[in-house]
Amino acid sequence: MYRSFKFLSIAIVASITSFSFASPAYSDEQQSPSSSVEIIKVDDGSGIIPKPGSGSAPSSPTDRGGALQLSLLGLLILFPIIAIASVRRQARRNQNSANT
Repeated sequence: MYRSFKFLSIAIVASITSFSFASPAYSDEQQSPSSSVEIIKVDDGSGIIPKPGSGSAPSSPTDRGGALQLSLLGLLILFPIIAIASVRRQARRNQNSANT
């Protein structure tokens, strides 16, 4: 009981921390309201995948490669790990109860 509570609390704290640091309040760039539409130029039209170094650094957390995308990647990695760990733990419990 104590181990599962500890594991669950660590997982919740980690997810809350990742969401809080991904919020715009913690971003490096200051958000400035713009009234015009920004046009992004494609490298040279040679393909769908841009060439390395041809893009620009993310200026907001929602941009490509920004904090929100990185936190989503972290969550996509974290959730299967939690699911596999809980299935293995439950299997051990069932196996121990069957042996007793």
